[in-house]
Amino acid sequence: MYRPVRALLFAGLVALAAAGSTQGGDYTDQRWSIAGSVPADGQLSVMTYNIKGLPWPIALDRSAALNSIADRLAALRRSGKQPHIILLQEAFTPEAAQIAARAGYIHVAQGPDAAHRSDAATDGADQSHLAQARWDRGEAVGKQLGSGLQILSDYPIAKIDRMAFPDFACAGFDCLANKGVLIAHLKVPGFDRPVSIVNTHLNARKAAGVPIGRSHRAFARQVDLMAQFVAQHVPADQPMILGGDMNIGQDGHRADAFFSRFARAGMTFIDPDLGGARRALAKSALPSEAVRRDLAYTSGRAKDWLFARDAGHRPLKVLAAHVPFGSEPTGKPLSDHFGYVVDYAPISNIDLARSGRTGAAS
Repeated sequence: MYRPVRALLFAGLVALAAAGSTQGGDYTDQRWSIAGSVPADGQLSVMTYNIKGLPWPIALDRSAALNSIADRLAALRRSGKQPHIILLQEAFTPEAAQIAARAGYIHVAQGPDAAHRSDAATDGADQSHLAQARWDRGEAVGKQLGSGLQILSDYPIAKIDRMAFPDFACAGFDCLANKGVLIAHLKVPGFDRPVSIVNTHLNARKAAGVPIGRSHRAFARQVDLMAQFVAQHVPADQPMILGGDMNIGQDGHRADAFFSRFARAGMTFIDPDLGGARRALAKSALPSEAVRRDLAYTSGRAKDWLFARDAGHRPLKVLAAHVPFGSEPTGKPLSDHFGYVVDYAPISNIDLARSGRTGAAS
């Protein structure tokens, strides 16, 4: 990224401070009923999508694309094919904030806002990282935006947990947004206990505008803090789906930092071969060759991931996958990421019996 572009990016984000974050509070629209909005098809469909809901001048004229995203989700709902749960990243602008309501999602959890702070303790390496902060790269000037994280759900939200990454766990322009982790514990039919949905957006690599080593250190610290936070707030015997824009890409150091940390925390279902997109491609659970191409593309980029486990720590069965927001036949994609859906099979009474756990699925 050239210096003039960096300067424009920095100036644009700092200018947003006066307007404040567009992020609103969590809400549930009581005008809708769960019975009327959730198809009884025996599947649990989950989508992750970085919608590029960035303000001007960072992204030019995103209103039309964001409105199209909301309209397409609404059309999917009218046909009974909407994802039951959506993990959004970069939902910063007013148009992005309206997607949930326009698409008919009645339960919405918001990630950390710009004021949310972490109480994580620092060590010597963290303090050294802070001491080398570059204000002209967006570091050490305060959070100008919230996390941009949302979880949209057709199912009631029983509880929400949030964590913002501390200043010693961010690098470059990413520090201007209060990135972190959002967990929504949902009451999902077919599961005998809450299903925990984890959404995150980790530090960019080269686009952060700082040396790769610095962005990698921030990424690794974020993964470490996230793994600890998830382990603390999601019971070991609770089903969980973890997804988002992990920004791993083709960087082997990032992949090792991400997957090894979750493995050490006992979350072995978070494994590159167990990602929802890769599993769907492996089992050919795709409706068309066009969907296969789009899913292969986003899987190959290795940024947007979905992982899912049942109450017995086994990966949820992948039934199918779809790409509602991929390549467009008449124009460019609606975001710089593809939004894909994985259909999972919920845990059954037979599975519960085999795992030795009591209680029937609702």
